[in-house]
Amino acid sequence: MRREAMEVREKILLIDDKSEIALLTAIQEEGYEVIACEYPQKAWGLVFPYRPDFIIVHLRHPSTRDIAILQECRALADGVPIIVATSVPGHEAVMKALEEGATAFLSLPVKSQTIRKVLDELKPSINEKLEN
Repeated sequence: MRREAMEVREKILLIDDKSEIALLTAIQEEGYEVIACEYPQKAWGLVFPYRPDFIIVHLRHPSTRDIAILQECRALADGVPIIVATSVPGHEAVMKALEEGATAFLSLPVKSQTIRKVLDELKPSINEKLEN
């Protein structure tokens, strides 16, 4: 009996304290496997068994608390790209997130095609780390 090759979908850990349904839906529409949790503290128990390819963190404000969340996420999975999603407009919020370890930035509301583009751009850096 011939076994069909299973399609391996990339996995995303979505950390969002208010369940941004539109973001979750957009990620799923692009074919990614998503596991969502409310807080970085809960994410600790998901990183190793789930082994996400990407972590997306929905930050509501560029506040001290949100930056602490970003730092916790960076500690969660060394080498896993962290994408910050926020509706906070302005260059300052983007720069602050990137300075604190974010790999990329998504402006909300986001289209599913934009998510695909950002993640596709991050794939070469993931492959380089795996090879080294």
